[in-house]
Amino acid sequence: MTTSSVQMSDIRNSNTSNSGAARQCRARMVLPVADTRISKAFDRPSKRWATGHRGVDITAETGAVLIAPDDGVISFNGTVAGKDVISIKHSDGLTSTFEPAHSDLETGAPVFRSQPFGVADGSSDHCLDFCVHWGVMDAYDDYLDPSTLILPRTIALKPVQVGD
Repeated sequence: MTTSSVQMSDIRNSNTSNSGAARQCRARMVLPVADTRISKAFDRPSKRWATGHRGVDITAETGAVLIAPDDGVISFNGTVAGKDVISIKHSDGLTSTFEPAHSDLETGAPVFRSQPFGVADGSSDHCLDFCVHWGVMDAYDDYLDPSTLILPRTIALKPVQVGD
């Protein structure tokens, strides 16, 4: 199944479970809010500076618990342009950012996959208290589609054609 054939409203949090088909491996990350769904999809801008939606919106009411999508450390916890933001630098080099988000954890505090790190709360101009925005950047500051990181991966061996 390609991610383009997946309906965003159908992507629900499967969080910590590694159950499912024996051939599937665990997803690279988990959705950062339990029992929820993606309400607005990623929309890569045509140019780095152009408009787009550089993450996904996850349904979450004010006060919803945020869980770490993967192991990492809090790399930012504060306000950006009047918005309450938390960023997690993951051990694989990716950075997750959440808005609106609030936490008592300080910069440098470790967080662990599927464990709470904060709540959806604070100042934001996003979704009017009904969502949290989750963005993911790689080490080159390119935005990735978070919905592709929460899908289970499948490992398959394919035959190699020797000689022609």
